[in-house]
Amino acid sequence: MAENQDKMTPIEIKVARQIEYYFGDHNLPRDKFLKEQLQLDDGWVTLETMLKFNRLKSLTTESGIIVAALQKSKTGLLEISEDMTKVRRSPDKPLPEQNDDYKDALKHKSVYIVSLCWCYHGEFNCFV
Repeated sequence: MAENQDKMTPIEIKVARQIEYYFGDHNLPRDKFLKEQLQLDDGWVTLETMLKFNRLKSLTTESGIIVAALQKSKTGLLEISEDMTKVRRSPDKPLPEQNDDYKDALKHKSVYIVSLCWCYHGEFNCFV
């Protein structure tokens, strides 16, 4: 029975991934609005505020689904407040320092694609 409760529904998986992206190493340093929100309450952001984000809003408008998704998530990146109305990045997983070594490491993980083409029944399709 406990196994079944921990299993995430498809919508919970999408919600958890989206919120973890918002608070992730790649997005958070660039997200001016979210960084401003983090300054207001010791890193906590209300679920009400999170539900204003368009991509999250397209997945759900219910804070209960967000809470369930983050409680079941195994990444440990985010915490939910005791009253279950706020979320923050876990203090145990701070953002990496944005120094030259970190930026160089990111460059080695990046791929630059000029164009992408494939052939299907003699027709070439390309994205540029």
